[in-house]
Amino acid sequence: MLIFSGTEVGSNRTLLEGMNIESMGLNYWGLRKRGLPKTKIWLISEHFDNSAKVYIESGASQADKAGLSKTELTDLAADYQEFLVNNADRATAFQEFDSQILGKEWVAQQRSFFSNDPKLWVIWHSEYGIQNLKELSEQFQNVAIPNEEIESVTNLAGITRAYQRQFGTKYHALGCAKPDNLRQIPFATASTLSWLSPMRRGETIIWDGTKLVRYPKKMKDQARPRYKAIVEGAGLDYSEFVNDSTLEATRVAVWSYLRLEESMDKKRPDLHLIEGGKTEEVSDNSDTPLMSGLMELEGYLSDNSGAEGRKVERSEVVQRAPEEMQNLPVFGFNVKTVVETDENGRDVLKDVPVVQTQSGSIRQCNTCFVAANCPAFKPSNSCAFNLPVEVKTKEQLKALLTAIIEMQGQRVAFMRFAEEMNGGYADPNVSQEIDRLFKLVNQVKEMESNKEFIQITAQRQSAGGVLSAIFGDRAQALRELPETLKEDTVTKIISESIEE
Repeated sequence: MLIFSGTEVGSNRTLLEGMNIESMGLNYWGLRKRGLPKTKIWLISEHFDNSAKVYIESGASQADKAGLSKTELTDLAADYQEFLVNNADRATAFQEFDSQILGKEWVAQQRSFFSNDPKLWVIWHSEYGIQNLKELSEQFQNVAIPNEEIESVTNLAGITRAYQRQFGTKYHALGCAKPDNLRQIPFATASTLSWLSPMRRGETIIWDGTKLVRYPKKMKDQARPRYKAIVEGAGLDYSEFVNDSTLEATRVAVWSYLRLEESMDKKRPDLHLIEGGKTEEVSDNSDTPLMSGLMELEGYLSDNSGAEGRKVERSEVVQRAPEEMQNLPVFGFNVKTVVETDENGRDVLKDVPVVQTQSGSIRQCNTCFVAANCPAFKPSNSCAFNLPVEVKTKEQLKALLTAIIEMQGQRVAFMRFAEEMNGGYADPNVSQEIDRLFKLVNQVKEMESNKEFIQITAQRQSAGGVLSAIFGDRAQALRELPETLKEDTVTKIISESIEE
């Protein structure tokens, strides 16, 4: 589920409410900077519709960057806790005050204030280490990960999936809407401010039917006209969009992120980006049912026990019997007999494994990336397709490249068709694919050409005369001639003639 942050600004909140957006992020630091009332309590219920799900962000990272002292940060954290007390019942979830200036130990001590509240999102930073992520995942139901950590920790996808299966933890992306990251890491929610980029930086963000595309401000005059059919089909005002209306461009961006959210849900049937709304049963873990969207943990109903009681106990690892061990089914292996020399210098025969491709697949329909659109989908079945690709000879390599060229040619033709259907405006993506097609063709042509080059470079340094420079070693024969025809004599005669 995507959370549209930035609703501490009233105009942003009004725009999202007009587009029926339910999940909104409220940044306390931003709200405080805009000015909180001094004579009354600021309440979510007085500024948001009843249907809105409001996720409170502490804004601690922005406060750290603002250069506040530790005393000022501590006072800010106390005010934030008071704000949470006043809005806890109405908030869907809230983040801890994760000031890195105050430090890891200080942040950990503040968690006791929340008494294992299921609405609490603890925040992990990569500098705390992977072991800390494991501890947080084991102890808390919801762990949030900022975008900086998502980009820097390359193995985060595998780690979070393992902890999710082991502990049942829900992970949340902060300030991240990059489709690749959202597909790879099992995030339950992802907050983003990117939907405001058209308003802030003049960018163009639009869903082209298959993916989310972004264009910088300098390309908006070229990019926006090509999406006329898409914008009009979405029920948005194309004339305002193409005439550089920041409001309409922002509405298009919001609509596009909703399409991205739908696409992510379709492509991962068992690892949904959207976790709420799958069933009509609503679970409750407090005095208010507003947390139901976050408390549906894979069909398990919540309880009011402490965080330790909700976690699955780790079972003792049992070593497998040797006969049950087998090769990882990613590669195939053949045994080849080779001759090796032992330490005594004798030749011995030895069987060694040789890696080869595996035409069979271990993919399963339930977890397949294309399960929603696959014509051979069968629940709980293995994949119906094999990929018997083999490249061991030059002819096989040429055939493979030819097939890839044909596929690329089909892609170029279809993209050209889409370009025509969108009004015929030149699409740089089509040009890029055409260039890629030419590169593939050139590679095949280079394979077919049999070019052989022989280059001989000879260099000799001698202290001989003119004849030696001209005739090389043949000048040696002159040494056997009479004195009047010696090489030195000839060289002297030629030199005197040139000087005259």
